[in-house]
Amino acid sequence: MSTPKNFERMASSHPDGGFLFLALTDEEAAVQRKAVWDMLSSFGKNLASKKNITNISFPVTVFEPRSYLERLVDGWWGAPTFLKKAAESSDPVERFKLVITFAIAGFQNTCAQMKPFNPILGETHQATFGDGTRIYCEQSSHHPPVSNFLVFGPKEEYRFYGFGEWHASFRVNTVKGHQRGPHTVEFPDGTKITYNLPWMNVHGIIYGDRIIEYEGPMEFRDEKHGLACDIEFNPKQESGGFFSSWFSKAKLPTDYFRGNVVKYDPSKGKGDDDEVLFDVQGTWLGAIEFGDGDRTWDFQEEYTMYEPARVPNPLPSDCRYREDVNFLKDGDTSQSQEAKEKLEKKQRAEAALRKEGAKEGEKESKKQRKMSKKKSKGEKGAAEDSSQPSDGTRIFKAPEPGTHGAASEPRGDGDKEKKKNKKAKGTDGEKKKKKKKKAAE
Repeated sequence: MSTPKNFERMASSHPDGGFLFLALTDEEAAVQRKAVWDMLSSFGKNLASKKNITNISFPVTVFEPRSYLERLVDGWWGAPTFLKKAAESSDPVERFKLVITFAIAGFQNTCAQMKPFNPILGETHQATFGDGTRIYCEQSSHHPPVSNFLVFGPKEEYRFYGFGEWHASFRVNTVKGHQRGPHTVEFPDGTKITYNLPWMNVHGIIYGDRIIEYEGPMEFRDEKHGLACDIEFNPKQESGGFFSSWFSKAKLPTDYFRGNVVKYDPSKGKGDDDEVLFDVQGTWLGAIEFGDGDRTWDFQEEYTMYEPARVPNPLPSDCRYREDVNFLKDGDTSQSQEAKEKLEKKQRAEAALRKEGAKEGEKESKKQRKMSKKKSKGEKGAAEDSSQPSDGTRIFKAPEPGTHGAASEPRGDGDKEKKKNKKAKGTDGEKKKKKKKKAAE
């Protein structure tokens, strides 16, 4: 394991860690905090219970004039740089490192003050990067909110796709959020590198500095080549441990992370005895470094910050056509709020129809299963009757040798006649014996 290092961090970094919002004016802060207090008054029980708050309607005064589908793309600014290099590399390890760099370096561009508009079901977003990268996003679920995405690199050098289910909860002065779901970068040779996202915390919702932090695990996997990397953001500093000795005099900034890149046997899966290739460390607000000095991203170096551009003639469902977003973009919060409430009312009505339709569909499905079961029984009975004569007589198979009369087979008319004759003979014999006995006397 390489020697731990201190990393230079962006000017917007808080001394204790995390992204500090420096551009928030007193007026903006007052508006946002008033809105939160109003929400606490109306939904205080739900907000304080740490439940999912993604289904709570917020006022447009805390919104930015963008849909979440647009905000989703912010973290992918490095795709034309890092994923392009990864596509050009024939070394699986180097490619793996570049995908890790793409994912983590994107975090510093995801910090925004205002909340985006929640996408409506079926809403889409189409965009491009300047290098020819094509971006497609769609809201595939209302509750829970799920967003799907698909990105094509130039000449389809790579594909980046996945989905995210957004979960958020309110905790006193912090909103804790997480985008759950797989992210996959796929290359033409069949290599697929998947990863998940860590948790995001937004502090200072009601009072204090407004700070964004990432925390928790982030796992990368390349199953084809047996490569794995488990990274921990804001790792705990255990007493006597590695980080304790490193930061014995100063606390580790919360934006630091650390992990190992390991090689494992794809046929066996990842285990405790995997080969450690090298470590990875850094801060999502400064730099990413692998092993002994292989720095793949450093904010002090110049990188093109690609911004998405709108495509001409998108689908009618594109988020650019939303009235509530466009009213807010024009500065008309009153019209924006009205349009937003109208859209939410329509969504609730449609959701109720889908729920009712699902119930009716389930009823019809049960009815069809019942009818199918009844029909199956009828066909089985008809098949048994088809082997008998139409005159009402019954035909039975003769007993197999050694079955002692095949007791399981029902008796036919012939069996009844034999039994009757046998009984009759027995009666006649007894009468003759009685007559002889009487004559002898």
